[in-house]
Amino acid sequence: MLRSRAALVLPLIVLSACGNVTVGSGSSSSPSASTSASPPTSSGYRVLFTSTTTSGSQVFLYDSASSAPQQLVSLPADNPPDVRFISSQRIAYTDSTNLQASKIVTVDLSTRASTTEVTANGYIPAFAYSHDGSLLAYLVHEAAGKAVLHVRRNGQETSLALNPIVGRGVGRDDELRLEYAPDDKYLLMVDTFVGNQGQAPETGQFLVLRSADNTVAFLPPAGVSSNATMATWARRSDRLYYRDAIGVRTWDAGSTSVGTLVTALHWYDPAVSADDRDIAYTEFDTQFVPHVKILDLQSNHVSPTASAPRSHPILVTAATLWYLEEQPCQSECLAGPSQSSGRVFAYTLTSKSETSLPFTDVHNLSQLAVASR
Repeated sequence: MLRSRAALVLPLIVLSACGNVTVGSGSSSSPSASTSASPPTSSGYRVLFTSTTTSGSQVFLYDSASSAPQQLVSLPADNPPDVRFISSQRIAYTDSTNLQASKIVTVDLSTRASTTEVTANGYIPAFAYSHDGSLLAYLVHEAAGKAVLHVRRNGQETSLALNPIVGRGVGRDDELRLEYAPDDKYLLMVDTFVGNQGQAPETGQFLVLRSADNTVAFLPPAGVSSNATMATWARRSDRLYYRDAIGVRTWDAGSTSVGTLVTALHWYDPAVSADDRDIAYTEFDTQFVPHVKILDLQSNHVSPTASAPRSHPILVTAATLWYLEEQPCQSECLAGPSQSSGRVFAYTLTSKSETSLPFTDVHNLSQLAVASR
């Protein structure tokens, strides 16, 4: 999923089908329009989303002040690009159409000029820019399962070799995330496609590094936290949230211990509101149906949203979240018993109502590009 927080909301929508290969419906290279109501525009926002079809992927910019998405990038069919804002006028995306030479490319939105920032020998599954844009971190999966984390500062690059990855699964518990803390002093890296944290924790697949010298600042405690996952930073402090076998845990920068926020909560896709008051997340019921809920961080009270199946929430404002409609898999589904229908809804926390958004082919929402400036 990375930018300074304060006024302009810049959500990212990444579109791909179950298994991240093709869209769930339609074959057009342009985004599908819904006949339902338009999204709320009171606070204003911009959206990046990727429309992926059998013929290729196109990155679009949608502005709440306009009804016409603008196509920014067109790529051949392959791995859908990871795309996000660096600033209000600059975006970055991954080009992994050639897995042996993946790239990170930036685009100036005012001139539409593009620049290749990184070319890597391998697949780049995740990257992150610091909020001030001075740091770039990216993960590379090389041949024979080799994984390397790269960090670039002022043109100088350092790398950290991670545990080798023999093979990768695809499931709901898997997470790939690079995310800088709000003050850019720490970098979170989560690469939990395999449970190999116990091999060598100092080079494992869940790390918090100090940005100043790339030394390890935090590792989840051994034992119950050995396969920690589904993590995210608070928006205004260097507090980390993640889950393990106990429940949802917290770590504050500089602390030598972890706290427990909620026991026995097996959350997915946590997204923190800009005011640090709420966390939206997905939870599965006893029938394996996903629902989006809201955890009030002041009272620890949990509130439901829509009763219908929903997943992958992102908080675009303190009072509004977006999430995906889920439906049972019609055939084999690698990530679980349900998958996105492609429809996106906005849910208002104050009125407890939802509105259909004008996108019908979206299959993944990334919190990492929801930012305020």
